[in-house]
Amino acid sequence: MPFSNQIVNPNKKQNITLALLLGILIPIVFMLIKELINDKVRSRVDLLNLTKIPLLGLVGKNYGGFNLISKQNPKSVVYEGFRALRSNLNSLHLNDKVFLVTSSISGEGKTFIDENLSIVFARSGKKTILIGADLRKPKMFLTFTENNDVGLSTYLSGISSKDEIIHNSKIENLDYIKSGPVPPNPAELLGRDKMKDFLRELQIEYDYVIIDSPPVFIVSD
Repeated sequence: MPFSNQIVNPNKKQNITLALLLGILIPIVFMLIKELINDKVRSRVDLLNLTKIPLLGLVGKNYGGFNLISKQNPKSVVYEGFRALRSNLNSLHLNDKVFLVTSSISGEGKTFIDENLSIVFARSGKKTILIGADLRKPKMFLTFTENNDVGLSTYLSGISSKDEIIHNSKIENLDYIKSGPVPPNPAELLGRDKMKDFLRELQIEYDYVIIDSPPVFIVSD
């Protein structure tokens, strides 16, 4: 009986076809599963689809190594993002020009936002003051100075006067108030009538008041 010299196994064409299908299907399945379990907001579309939160602007990631955009190129994407945010806030035609910047948890960039939002307001010719109201984990003062000996906490405690805690930054039209030493009762200090009266005074003296606050999901301040 004659024998065929044709190769029966392995089937080269079948193996190549199977390899191509697996090479296409495995990445698709992986990306699909990854997308299904992804619970992060990565774009404007995600935010608009998942929430009813009004979107005031988008700020690009800062790769420049500087916290203050005053040290960056005025034409940078980050700078333009803050300009757009300023314009959108102005378009709201709010009677009170007091803006509190917060976040859900620590490390989301709220201090970066309020510092640079203050700068773009000041550079538009508006007298602006930035208040470090995070009395539990102060960080804003590090942008302007190394010490945090006096500030909002010492003013509310009656230790310092108003003039002692207001400092001039190196940026025209921008003043700032440090948070001061961490007090034992930050929530009680911020809830005093003295804080409300202080904000009313600043509204009279300044065009914009920007407040750096603690994260809302962590503390009750």
